[in-house]
Amino acid sequence: MKALEKLFGGIELTWKKLIIWAVAMGVLVGGLMLVPAFKETSMQDIGVGFEWWILFGVIIVSNAKSPVDSALKSFVFFLISQPLIYLVQVPFSSMGWGLMGYYKNWILWTLATLPMGAIGFFIQKGNLISSIILSGMTLFLAEHCLGYATSAIRDFPHHLASAVFCLVFIVMMILGIIKEKKAKILAWVLVAGFMAVVIVLDVINTKTEQTVSFPSSSEITLDSTSEVISATNISEVRIEKLDEDYHIMGNVYEDSEAEVTISTGGKETTYRIYFDEDHKSFEIAKK
Repeated sequence: MKALEKLFGGIELTWKKLIIWAVAMGVLVGGLMLVPAFKETSMQDIGVGFEWWILFGVIIVSNAKSPVDSALKSFVFFLISQPLIYLVQVPFSSMGWGLMGYYKNWILWTLATLPMGAIGFFIQKGNLISSIILSGMTLFLAEHCLGYATSAIRDFPHHLASAVFCLVFIVMMILGIIKEKKAKILAWVLVAGFMAVVIVLDVINTKTEQTVSFPSSSEITLDSTSEVISATNISEVRIEKLDEDYHIMGNVYEDSEAEVTISTGGKETTYRIYFDEDHKSFEIAKK
């Protein structure tokens, strides 16, 4: 407990330490993203997911001196670390500077750290209000935990470590930050209740999953530079070379509609994947 109390409130987080930390994390994570063996594993989840960054944000706000200090330090930490992750990869990526297109989503999150950091400062009180504020982070982690656990079950042991990390981070935050008994009970109830509801709904809405594969064609442009930018309603989406041709592959639920955005040669194209009732099969088309 003393170690957690030190982590969440006992660190003298100067601006110098914050900047060094931000640079170190940006370079480290960027380096991890360059290792092919780490692709689709927990080692690269830190570069695409939120779990570690939520923990870092909570450490910053819990050691800040004021709401303004909390907001500014959170903002600067993300302003430095996030673009660095991509800048480190640019010289080694076939996309070149086009890789920075991934950063556009993080720009919005970085701006959001200003109000989030100011509000997050008040978790330091360790009371019921703190528990409610902290629940925004713990529930986000709980959602990530369940998502990674599902991936681990489907493709064991990929993302198993990330699922465990999320669970550990939740426990660390509640034990290290919330002080009042009633506030701790509320924090545990919120997390446990949320996870229970998500699991129950997932069981109720369980559908058969189907693997789809779409090769390059006049409608689909794929080559060695193709990378998945974003995906909706499709899991384990990837670009694979099969029989001298590149394919968009992934898992979709029956009768569902999905979207995939692919970058090829720096140009982004969004495809709609849908179930054709006439042919009783999944089809793909440019959106």
